[in-house]
Amino acid sequence: MKGQLKKRTKDPYDGWYDCQYESRFISIDCIRGTFLIDGMTIGFLPEKIIFNELFVRVFGDHIFEVQAADSPNAYVTKYSYHVNGIVQYEFHFNDRRNHLIVKEWYTQTNDMFELIPHSFFENELPDMFVSNYSHWWNEKDQTIEFRPVHFKDIDFLNKSYILSMKTGYVTNTETVNAQILVNQSSAFFQSLFSRYFIRLDDKPYIYMMRDNTFQTSNIIHIHLSRLGIAFRYNATTNIIMSREYSDMCIDKHQCLGTLTGLSSGLLLSPLPINNQTVEHYPYRKLIVPFGEIRCERIFDASHQTVTIQRSSSISFLHQYFVFILNDRLKILQSTDSPTGWLYLALPHAVTSHPLPDQYMGMTGMERAFQLLNSAGC
Repeated sequence: MKGQLKKRTKDPYDGWYDCQYESRFISIDCIRGTFLIDGMTIGFLPEKIIFNELFVRVFGDHIFEVQAADSPNAYVTKYSYHVNGIVQYEFHFNDRRNHLIVKEWYTQTNDMFELIPHSFFENELPDMFVSNYSHWWNEKDQTIEFRPVHFKDIDFLNKSYILSMKTGYVTNTETVNAQILVNQSSAFFQSLFSRYFIRLDDKPYIYMMRDNTFQTSNIIHIHLSRLGIAFRYNATTNIIMSREYSDMCIDKHQCLGTLTGLSSGLLLSPLPINNQTVEHYPYRKLIVPFGEIRCERIFDASHQTVTIQRSSSISFLHQYFVFILNDRLKILQSTDSPTGWLYLALPHAVTSHPLPDQYMGMTGMERAFQLLNSAGC
């Protein structure tokens, strides 16, 4: 081979040299120390694969020892992985489409899965099913498995949800508590979201699961993934119970008589069966998400509209505040640290009106100054 190496270009800063050795085409980059046979690296994956977004998300900085696969321009791992070494991986980078293909081969069953970029589902599924899972296509069963994101996760091969391409349903894999994901485009989802849950968070961060058993098929579980709270809707009684406050449900009438114009925040009331026990100490709760408070003056409206923006650029989006509507004292009270009292003062101030609030009997600005001057702040 000596004397047959030829410089690829005349550029003095280009270190590539090429030669033909029998049936193999050999390339050497003398500057970066890269050695290729037929355009493929030896022993390890090339940089265009290990730095690819799809590879980094799932495999991170894991170093695979590989060899040439049967498929052209593809690499297969030398060793098997996971429990009892039942899985091997194949990597192929399509230069024409700038696309990485990752396949997972089960050596015992010969089943083959292909890794699907999570970005394919961003406009189709709730964020929880996109950001929290890796997605593996099984062509044989026509299903997509939702599995842990990280390759080194001990449960990496265990699927939590399955999307059947035949039915179009996303179902969990629990046999005792089987559930089906409610389509966000359905009239049912849109009705509950636009009436109640839009007041807490954006649509991608809310999902609903319907019980898939005959006895409880009328139960819908509503999850707010970013806030970490949940509700349980009973289609028979038409009551939406809170998971965090099991003795309370969503009030069908979200008018507070104060904080007029605030479009964010969800009002909870005691369950109907508990009304008798709390009639001597009536109370309600208001869940208000953390975010950037913005005001908008609407033409011909007596009050400005106040919204809480929860864009991804804002920190602490998992935080929310719970305020108590004390119907005896006719005031809102914070259940949290001084942060809650400070946060409550702001919506009181920005929703203030020249006339006293119907609920408090004072203006929002008056109540805001009371809070700022109180021991709670």
